[in-house]
Amino acid sequence: MVLKSSPVVMSSDAIPEPLEATLDQLVEGDFREKWEAAKQLIDWGDPAIAHLAKLLQSEEDDWEVRWFAARTLGQFDHPAALEALVQLLQQTQEPELVAIAAEGLSHFGERGVAALVPLLDQPPHRLTGVQALASIQHSSVFVPLLAAAEDADATVRATALAALASFHHPEVDNLLLSAVQDVNTGVRREAITHLGLRAYLLNQMNLVDTLLPGLWDIHPEVNEATAIALGRLGTETAVAALARVLASPHTPTNLQRRLIQALGWIEKESALLALVAALQKLPQELQIIVIETLTRLQTPQLQQRAGDMLCDWLKTGWYQSSEDKNALRPAIALALGTLRHQPAIPLLQALKADDDPQTRLYAEAALRQFLD
Repeated sequence: MVLKSSPVVMSSDAIPEPLEATLDQLVEGDFREKWEAAKQLIDWGDPAIAHLAKLLQSEEDDWEVRWFAARTLGQFDHPAALEALVQLLQQTQEPELVAIAAEGLSHFGERGVAALVPLLDQPPHRLTGVQALASIQHSSVFVPLLAAAEDADATVRATALAALASFHHPEVDNLLLSAVQDVNTGVRREAITHLGLRAYLLNQMNLVDTLLPGLWDIHPEVNEATAIALGRLGTETAVAALARVLASPHTPTNLQRRLIQALGWIEKESALLALVAALQKLPQELQIIVIETLTRLQTPQLQQRAGDMLCDWLKTGWYQSSEDKNALRPAIALALGTLRHQPAIPLLQALKADDDPQTRLYAEAALRQFLD
């Protein structure tokens, strides 16, 4: 609850002894004592503001003291408190202090946003101002963030885009679509990530084709963001592209992990078949990830298909070596139990007598799944 101001003189002279003791506790106490002191300072009301502002501006103080001072000032509806928080943002780039100052300014609503906007015209403080605006959940941040999304500084652009993504608005959609081709890697990644969460655009445009080039971007972080975005959109075109890159012998392992994850989110038979088709071409580590991914399917029909395929793998024994056999059979056994695939029970019972102790252990664990 933000306290309403009263007509007081903002002076640091002649501090009442109880107030001075509380301020000393805020500076010298442990975390719990600082927390209690902050609550008492809120109860003191406006007379505490000048003293808190002084603590806030003192770079000699522990950052935790400044954090508590900023948090407490954010509870006062007073111009002096607002001014002190803005001054803090001009002094620091410490993420914790920026975040707590922004949270305090958010209590001021449009006045807090209006106080931040001038920072966007000051190059040394532009990024901090955008970070603070991004932390404020208020519609008045929309216009200044739109401007910041076109900034020459790539970090400012990316920060503004991430904040604007919470607005479902045509101007934001257009910004994100343009940013897919931004010269900066971080901006491209940010745009692709958030377009993957805007499935409603599929009805308006060929969004998947817009994102596809990201799979072949020269920067791995863009490749991985694109894989995740396509997995969330889940169209047949997305499945085909994800499957093609997963099957390529030139695809890095980290990206293959993301591709498997993305295909696993898509509740379609084409995605299941893509995972199965890639399985035997993948190294053992990724084969196990594919097997685990199949257990997360939610559609009963796909769960049945996955269970049937896992049973076939156990029966045919397509493992390339005894080492693969001893690693993959336990994983398949456990997956069949997780899926509770009833036709697998005889196979799992047979595996209880397997030569490999881990396979026996996992088969027993899988069978217990049918008893729950």
